[in-house]
Amino acid sequence: MRRSRIPLTAMTIAALSLLPLSGSHAQGARREAETWFVPKSKGGIYKAPNRPIWRQADLLKAHAGQNNWSEQIVRDPEQDATYNSAAPGTKSPVHMHPDTSTLFVVIAGQMHFEVEGQEPVTATRGALVNIMHTTLFSYEVTGDKNALWVEVNPPNYQTVYPATGPEPKAPRGMEIVKVAFNHKPAPYTGHNKLMINTFDDIIAHCLPVDEVVVDDHVWARPLIGYVNAADNKCGGNGNLGDAGGKPTPEFNPRSTFGHFHPGPAQWWIVQAGQVSGKFENTGQFHAVEGDVLYAPPMSWHSMDSEAPSGPSVRLALGGYVFINMNSIPEK
Repeated sequence: MRRSRIPLTAMTIAALSLLPLSGSHAQGARREAETWFVPKSKGGIYKAPNRPIWRQADLLKAHAGQNNWSEQIVRDPEQDATYNSAAPGTKSPVHMHPDTSTLFVVIAGQMHFEVEGQEPVTATRGALVNIMHTTLFSYEVTGDKNALWVEVNPPNYQTVYPATGPEPKAPRGMEIVKVAFNHKPAPYTGHNKLMINTFDDIIAHCLPVDEVVVDDHVWARPLIGYVNAADNKCGGNGNLGDAGGKPTPEFNPRSTFGHFHPGPAQWWIVQAGQVSGKFENTGQFHAVEGDVLYAPPMSWHSMDSEAPSGPSVRLALGGYVFINMNSIPEK
């Protein structure tokens, strides 16, 4: 039997960390990483609507004069995400995603959620609301100002509406039909819970920085960095990013740096402070609260906290738990 061989010219050397999302995100002592050969395609390839950075200021300017709007910001093989705005009083109908979960990340304003089998919750800045699959829910924008949020779904997700309510408008090119099936809300297990707030729960109570959503095609983890270590009232809670807020040599986006992920893209919602993202073949981008950063699959990237005081918080998102394939410094 002949063994197929992959030519080394199609490979790059990377150090595979033994813990998911390790590297700058890990705490405590680490043993020396194993080294591996891994095929790697060219990084920094963006397909619309994906881009290195979506700036909240640009989105607000593009939708000036509109209270209610939705902008597609991520669409890839793992996830479908929109950046949304709605005025107080805006309500969604009761609906359900029969096979997939949905994550709401509230950036500003206030949203009230009614979720089947759960006590109602009100979500404000920093809240993550995790709707499990096969669960009826609705929301209403409350308070006295527009709400801003990012909604994250798996690709090709579907929506159904109970026939006890009004018939919804058919999407373009489709029709509404009536069907019959039984449903049971999926339970919250492991790290998953209906709502957690990065500021009110994790930072205020010094909770461990860990995954907060782990579901099929929806994964999220807040990463908290402090340039000034004295601002970190929780001690070991959080991380300083790759450079720890210190000046770094002039960045070459065509060099080998940071780490990459072999399968899915990784992206981040900046929840507070300032965050820097360096992306292969693309450049360095400086983001503030409400901005969204995105690293395509197979792309070397490096993140850092930049706010001179207080926390810099980036919510890491992706289709599933990542392994960091770290670059090996040249000797």
